[in-house]
Amino acid sequence: MNMRQEFQKNYQKWFGKDVLRAIKRYGLIEQGEKVCVALSGGKDSMTLLFILQYLKQFSYLDFDLSAVHIKIGEYETGVLRAICESFEIEYLEDRLLLEQRAPEKIRCYLCSRLKRGAISNVLRQHEIQKVAYGHHADDVAETFLMNLIQNRKLGSFSPKVEYANNPMILIRPMIYLGEATVQRIHQHIGLPVLDAPCPYANDNIRRQYKQSIQQLNTIFRIKAFSKNVVAALENLDETNIWSRLVKELS
Repeated sequence: MNMRQEFQKNYQKWFGKDVLRAIKRYGLIEQGEKVCVALSGGKDSMTLLFILQYLKQFSYLDFDLSAVHIKIGEYETGVLRAICESFEIEYLEDRLLLEQRAPEKIRCYLCSRLKRGAISNVLRQHEIQKVAYGHHADDVAETFLMNLIQNRKLGSFSPKVEYANNPMILIRPMIYLGEATVQRIHQHIGLPVLDAPCPYANDNIRRQYKQSIQQLNTIFRIKAFSKNVVAALENLDETNIWSRLVKELS
């Protein structure tokens, strides 16, 4: 697998400018830092790995890059090792045993929390603080709708998350890229995917919200509902946020 990169002028307009804007605006990557991509093996994390390696080579950013995969089943991870070797970055791996009888309502949440804990342990061993997730603008919008409809909360996940009792910092450099853009980059570069799909993917409620976003684009004749959500989260009308006006009950 030969994934060596050459400078492409159009990459700056395609994805470089937006990813660098997120990095600069939210302080996601500082010069000289160690950054590790949470490499699930899907198109999003594979594309993020490519983008960060490209920016490491051809932008002003100077940082160390590695990748980590948390194995949760019996499958081969050679494709992940191969792409990291091709990019000349360190590949880290650990195994996580999951309880298969977890209730359906918390299955995805529990899996995510346990994986994050396993990643934190790996990063601590290698003295790495920043872990980059491959979430994009569509993920932001899906989470926003889920919070609104299911949890009656206004908001989505943050581009940068720091934990009170953990030195690990989670960053999301692709928040300004839509899923369609990520998909095109993945196909254009010819990036692989790991053949280990989640057995519960079809039951994941996020699929319904993903379809809803596509329908909203059609209904309102727009192409960027997800990017509009990201922009709205950065442009809150704080004078009309009701929670600021609620008085505590005595």
